[in-house]
Amino acid sequence: MASRMVVTVSSNKGGCGKTTTAVHLAAGLANAGHQVLLADLDKQGHCATFLGRDPAPRLYDLLVKERPLAELIVEARPRLHLLAGNSESLVAQDFARLRNAQADLLERAIVEKAIGYDYVVFDTPPQGLLQECAIYSADVLITPAPVDYPGMDGAAQFVLLAQRIQERERLPAPRLFVLPMFVDRRTSEARYNLEALQERFGEWVLEAVPVRTRMREAIAEGETIFDYAPGDDIADIYTGLCRTIAALRTDAAHSDAAQSDAAQSDAAQSDAAQSDAACTEGKG
Repeated sequence: MASRMVVTVSSNKGGCGKTTTAVHLAAGLANAGHQVLLADLDKQGHCATFLGRDPAPRLYDLLVKERPLAELIVEARPRLHLLAGNSESLVAQDFARLRNAQADLLERAIVEKAIGYDYVVFDTPPQGLLQECAIYSADVLITPAPVDYPGMDGAAQFVLLAQRIQERERLPAPRLFVLPMFVDRRTSEARYNLEALQERFGEWVLEAVPVRTRMREAIAEGETIFDYAPGDDIADIYTGLCRTIAALRTDAAHSDAAQSDAAQSDAAQSDAAQSDAACTEGKG
């Protein structure tokens, strides 16, 4: 299997379902048997709230006090660990900026230290250094987009930001998905905007997450939809998203294995050629 995969859930707009998606992606992958680290980079600290935990300055302790990652994570669910954040995360971001932190800040501080995890999921602020560092580290980018003008505009801005970072840092292009959020198909406006989103972003667009009262109730209870209403269609949609991400990791593992086999084959052929040349030279 491939090494750990980094999934960054981000948008340039607030209130778009970013934390809802990050938490449910992390919880769904954990439910499927994977080891997951969810890192909350936003000053709101809502990942902890969504999971029934208290927001805490864990990100601040990591980046400013330089405490070890292993001391700062807490178990939120079986196989799901949380690096919580709160308002002091903004201080941590300013501190990192003053120290001229590079784009690989989170790669070095979190991803490389996340030993034993299959996935690292970042929930980012809507702008700033930590968002850009999370984009830098990502294998997969997911941007939630409410099907209204601000939401679609936010998705477009985020795609441009991701592309600029990719070009600036000379990175391979991550897989990018747009997740339509809060869709009420009963209204013509929502249906029209969803079609416009699909026309604009094509195959990047995932199955839409509808508006549901039970999701709000689950959040208020500090539970995921998987716990609160496992039969709800939103639970099915997020389970499908988790399967998509897991399939990407499996594909990456197969690609890595094929490249490794090809490299070993090339090395063996080179060794054989050198041996044949040495034998020929010796006979001469």
